Parts: sequence; C-alpha cells; structure tokens
Amino acid sequence: MEKSFITTAAIGAAAGALIGAGAALIVATQKGEEIRHTVLDAVEALREAGPQMNEKGHALAEKSQEVTGVVKETLGAVKELKEDTVSAAREVKSNVQDSVRTSGTNGKPTDGSAGSI
Repeated sequence: MEKSFITTAAIGAAAGALIGAGAALIVATQKGEEIRHTVLDAVEALREAGPQMNEKGHALAEKSQEVTGVVKETLGAVKELKEDTVSAAREVKSNVQDSVRTSGTNGKPTDGSAGSI
C-alpha cells in the first residue's frame, strides 16, 4: 500500500472530523462555551489517536505488501502448473494418436503412415 494512500486516508479522516464538528456547531442547541469544550475534546482525542492511527496504517501497509507477495508467488505457481498440465495433455494426446495409428493388425499403422520405429 502506498504511503500517499495512508496520508490521504489520514487527511480524509481528520477533514471528516472537522466537518462533523463544524456541522455540530451549526445545528447545536448548546451554549457557546459547551460547544467549544466539545470541539476541543474532539480535537484532543484526534491528537491522541493520531500516532496510533499512523502506526496501524503502517502495519496495514506492511501486511498488504506481504499479501501481495504471496499472491504473486501463488500466481506464478498456478501459471507453471498450467504450463505443465498443457504439456502433459499434449503428450497424452500424441501418445493416444500414435496408439490409434498403430492399433491395426500386427502393429502396422491403419492410417497409411509408416508408423513409428
């Protein structure tokens, strides 16, 4: 996960909190001093939670990088398995075709070819 995403998310969370506080001020029926205390409490809570949110964001970014690595490894293994399966299927098909061609009498080809030696 990119650093810019984490920064953007943190800014978005802070902006949302400020917008919510502003909306609360507009529609509040409380006295001015009560509102100021409420807003200051909210700001203080954001300040206190900020470092923890930042730390969790970094941990989340690290985990997402780990998961991305595992997914890439798995995808590579699946592609390799597919290639092996396609190769084996072609080999089986070729063997079956050879067997059908040579299934005539006395091991002679039934399709007019010279057969395999």
